[in-house]
Amino acid sequence: MIWKKLKNILHFDTADKEVYADFYNSYLQQFQKLDTKKQIHQQSFVVLDTETTGLDLVQDNILSIGAVRIINNTIDIADSLSIIVKNEQIQTQNAVAIHGLVQTELKGQSPEDALVTFFDFVGSNIIVGHHIDFDIAMLHKLSKSHGGDVLKNNVLDTSYLARRLDHASDPHSLDRKEYTLDKLCTRFNVVPKARHTADGDAYITAIIFMKLIQKLSLKGVTNIGQLLK
Repeated sequence: MIWKKLKNILHFDTADKEVYADFYNSYLQQFQKLDTKKQIHQQSFVVLDTETTGLDLVQDNILSIGAVRIINNTIDIADSLSIIVKNEQIQTQNAVAIHGLVQTELKGQSPEDALVTFFDFVGSNIIVGHHIDFDIAMLHKLSKSHGGDVLKNNVLDTSYLARRLDHASDPHSLDRKEYTLDKLCTRFNVVPKARHTADGDAYITAIIFMKLIQKLSLKGVTNIGQLLK
């Protein structure tokens, strides 16, 4: 990677002090601590999804990132993110069949530019996604490979929130497979348009998230601290 080569040339001693790329330094400088006493409707959320060449955290890469912002209980369509990331990795037939993206080395943003755009968009917002751990891990991998580091944002998983809604005392006892995005779409009467695209899944997840927080509010979950509990 260009960044790793540059650090070697300049003889940076990362054991003493980590040196980050500009996009990550800018993110750290602007990052603000979360106010857990804030009411949920006052908090800004970024709902995101990624599409990848496969499901292997080591060998596969991000192809696209889609995200929408929620503020004041409203999805702000005008304030959304859609990135195709240049990638030379050959995808599996299964991956292409699922999300429809083929080789992306000739279109889209470079990984470095994609990271600048993404970290600027996400800012200090709470990140929301469905089975979000994989997306976050892939974003961390991309960030670290280009001189950045991990996201500092709080993260919410809509699958977990749905299980928490059903079994507040022990949400982990419920089977994750019963809380897929498709099953939640059916449960909450959400039309699953543009499924298996980063943009489409981010928007669908945002609708489901809003329905979840509405139902959780009826159970007394009204501020950010309670939501993140």
